[in-house]
Amino acid sequence: MKIGRAATAAKEARKQIGKTQLQLSMDLFESREAISQQENGRYRVQPNVARYFTEKHNDPWVALEAAAEYTGWGPVKLDGEVVDLHRSSVTMKTREELTEAIEAIENVCVANHPKSIRDFDKQHLEEALLQAIDAIVALTQYVAVICKDYGFSWIKMWSKHRMKLKSRGYVK
Repeated sequence: MKIGRAATAAKEARKQIGKTQLQLSMDLFESREAISQQENGRYRVQPNVARYFTEKHNDPWVALEAAAEYTGWGPVKLDGEVVDLHRSSVTMKTREELTEAIEAIENVCVANHPKSIRDFDKQHLEEALLQAIDAIVALTQYVAVICKDYGFSWIKMWSKHRMKLKSRGYVK
């Protein structure tokens, strides 16, 4: 059985905080077996486990990986061999991705009705969307790394953002 990214992230997060499966199970009021099954990919990482690492240890990676597994899409922790998650590298890459996304967005026209768009223009629009997604992923890495390195609460930052959206009338 292939172990999912969320399971791997949960196991790594548990080890980073120096807890055994038994100790984590007591914190979460779950059986050690339930923790083991989630870490070994027999069951999906449960929301309470992802929330625990995010809230108690300011580690959003388990939640991001679990959300992506549940939905089949969304940003995940970049962990390939060419990735450098040092805060300065992440900052530089985020600026690069944002610049590319802005340039791509500026080079497409969305004023015309979607039914009247030509294939050539549709290709440019798709490229702009992919550049925007690259920027979203880069920004997610940036916020996660900066929150973790500087001790800002991932949860509090998103709560403040939500309050700002409400105060401006963007969400109810």
